[in-house]
Amino acid sequence: MSKKEYLDRLRISLQGLPTDELEDILSDYNEHFDIGISKGKSEEEISNELGDPREVASNYRTMYRPNYNRNSYNTDSSNDTTRKLLVTLLLIGFNLVVVIAPFMSLVALLIGLYGVSVSCVIGGIVILFGFPITIFTPIPSPHILTSISLGIGLLALGALGIILSVYLTKGFYKLIMKYIQWNVETINK
Repeated sequence: MSKKEYLDRLRISLQGLPTDELEDILSDYNEHFDIGISKGKSEEEISNELGDPREVASNYRTMYRPNYNRNSYNTDSSNDTTRKLLVTLLLIGFNLVVVIAPFMSLVALLIGLYGVSVSCVIGGIVILFGFPITIFTPIPSPHILTSISLGIGLLALGALGIILSVYLTKGFYKLIMKYIQWNVETINK
């Protein structure tokens, strides 16, 4: 069978596939013929090596058809765009109604925890380094040991609070990133 006959039969057998896929397959087989001819083979030898065009087309159809059927619905740009828009709008509504209040509460809680922790550190420093000043004032001051203990205790409590706040912030950040990733995956499904 000649190159032209082979390619014509292959084209007829592949009818129904998308045009770009059909042209790619025919281009590949045209290239097979060109390479074979350059190696000194006849068109009949090459067509025998390539096999019956109907069997070749059948193989391509079974290989390509499941993807074609599955993607033909999903790749329709208007349906896909409409679906993505609808899912996006639903997620925005859900996030505004259900997610935003707990999110803002957790942010406020973290800010408050940072504030209390920093206040404890500052209070501890003031008490720890402020007690020598109170010795020279006429106002009665607590015992020196009490001031030092209270200052060190507040410093330690503030430092622990800051460490806890940092760990909670990291965990909250990871949770937010996972939630955003879930939103993106839901939109792109």
